[in-house]
Amino acid sequence: MRYFSNKLMLVAVSLCVLIACLLLSMFVPLGQAERDVVASAHNTSDVEGSQNALTRYETVASNWRWQRGEAQTEPMSLNDQQVAKYPFTPQSVFDALHAVKLDVDGNVVLDHDALVSLDETLERIHNRLDEESVGVLVNLIHQSLPGQAGLQLGELVENYYHFLESKESFSRINEGLLVKQDVDPLISIEQDIGLYAELQALREVHLGSDVTAELFRVSDANAQYMFESMKLEATQNLTFQEREQKRKDIQAQYIAQSVNVLNWPVRYSTFLSAKQAITSSSIDIQEKVKQVNALLSQHFSPEELTRIEYLKLNEI
Repeated sequence: MRYFSNKLMLVAVSLCVLIACLLLSMFVPLGQAERDVVASAHNTSDVEGSQNALTRYETVASNWRWQRGEAQTEPMSLNDQQVAKYPFTPQSVFDALHAVKLDVDGNVVLDHDALVSLDETLERIHNRLDEESVGVLVNLIHQSLPGQAGLQLGELVENYYHFLESKESFSRINEGLLVKQDVDPLISIEQDIGLYAELQALREVHLGSDVTAELFRVSDANAQYMFESMKLEATQNLTFQEREQKRKDIQAQYIAQSVNVLNWPVRYSTFLSAKQAITSSSIDIQEKVKQVNALLSQHFSPEELTRIEYLKLNEI
């Protein structure tokens, strides 16, 4: 990672020197826009360092403590009686949680992947659990994942279990609510939005607002996109141009929130601001392309760039 960071620094510095030489050779003074772009290239080391820190992580799999050596056939074990009693085993818990990320400080990373792992752990078995078996499950996590990561993940699993229990009750209460056929579509959509807001509030009761915001960012963005698209389709009094603009706005908001990359909203916004400084300058198109590509490498890791390639962020 240090080599990668240093290499990016050399690329950025080389670009700055190249731009300066070309400008001097043409005896053209730098305009304000060009000065801003060149100056920004010199200030990328802090961005690189912070983004590299954000994208360095381990996983539960690499920290899980097995009973003997590293063989997954010998985990911290439940006895035969417990295995028969509970709807989980050490192996099944590991399989469900192994992809949860841990940051450089050993804290559990709350993202969409963690949410998927929680569902893998509990969605199919939560109605076969009780307080005793949840306690055994949490203790297994504490034993198998040492340190604060185990404590955090155990608490998260326990809280998520209570959320799923409440969610099931919530669903039973609301499943009988039928929308009348003659209700305006927009009113029907607003009713659905209201129900989803109640579900969001239920999450916060059991998980806390900060945990909920991070865990469900992608899920909430998907729901918001669906609701806004449905409302747009149900709205009749729009011109073609207004509808297309609204559609673009909805898509832009969706992209800004929905991508499953660590701290995506802030990092994406920061990247767009820096990209705008480049694209609005008067340097030639080839140089803009070079600088934007370098900017992408400064803000996102190679793995992340592969994941977001479909967004075509390198286009000018």
